[in-house]
Amino acid sequence: MAIDSFECKIITGGFNRCDSSWNKSSDELDRCFKIYNPVKGEAEVVIDGVEHTLESGKVYLISGFSIDAQKCSTFMDIYWLHFVPVSIHLKHILLGAKPIHVWDKKHFHFLPDLNKQIEALFTDENYLSSNISNLPYSYEEAKIQSYILSFVAEAMKDIPHDDLVRSKEISKLSPSIKFMDSEFKTNPSLKEIASKSNLAPNYFHRIFKQNFEITPYEYMLRLRMEFAVKLLTTTNKSVKEVAFESGYNNEFYFYRQFKKQYNYSPGKLKKIRPF
Repeated sequence: MAIDSFECKIITGGFNRCDSSWNKSSDELDRCFKIYNPVKGEAEVVIDGVEHTLESGKVYLISGFSIDAQKCSTFMDIYWLHFVPVSIHLKHILLGAKPIHVWDKKHFHFLPDLNKQIEALFTDENYLSSNISNLPYSYEEAKIQSYILSFVAEAMKDIPHDDLVRSKEISKLSPSIKFMDSEFKTNPSLKEIASKSNLAPNYFHRIFKQNFEITPYEYMLRLRMEFAVKLLTTTNKSVKEVAFESGYNNEFYFYRQFKKQYNYSPGKLKKIRPF
C-alpha cells in the first residue's frame, strides 16, 4: 500500500464575495491545499511567479505552499475549502505535484452538491455556535471529504507511479508518524516517538527530516497550529479555550507561538477569518 490514508483535515471554508480587500501576499496561513470554485466574476493568484486567472467556468486545486500573492480588481463570488492531508506521505506527494490543477466544471458533476454542503457546514447562521471540530463525522463533512478525494485522485493521475510508492524508510517511520498524529497536543519526547518504530532517536530524527524536510518537533507544531486555526475560524471559542484544546497550558506562550508561526495574533485571526 503506497499511502496510509487518503483522509484530509478540513481546516476551513465557505462562500465569499471577494473584492480589493482580498489582495495580499502569501503568508503562513496559506500553507494548505485549496479548492476554489468561482461562480461569478474573476480574480488572480500568482503561483511561483506566474499569474493565473480564476474564472467561473473552472474549478481549481491549488497548493497554497506555492502561492506568491492573490488579487481581485473587480469582484469574485467563490466557494472555497482549505484542507491538509492527514497522511504526511500524501501531503509530501501533493507538494511534489503541479502547484495548480485546473478543470472544466463539467468534469465534476457533484459541484452543485459540494456548494450546498459548504453552505450547510460553514455559512449557516448557527455554524459558529456548534463545535464542528468535534463532529468530524457529520453528514456535511463526510460528503465534503468524498468530494475532496475526487480532486486529489484527479491530481494524482499526472504523478509518476514511482513518486507514489512509499520508500522503505518512510514505512519504518509510519508507526511513529501515527503516534504523533494522535498525540501532538501532548508534545511527546523524541525518544518516545522514535520508540514506536523501534528506532534510535537520532536516527529517527535524521531520516524523518531527510524525507519530509522538517523535524518531528516542527511537524507536531504544525499539527497544533492547524488545529488551532480550525478552532479559531469555525467556532466561537475564546483564545484561551483554543490554546488549552491545542495542548497549551499557558495562553501567552500559545499567543507567541501562533504569532511567530502565522504573523497574525490568534485574536486578529478570529476577527478577520481570512479567506
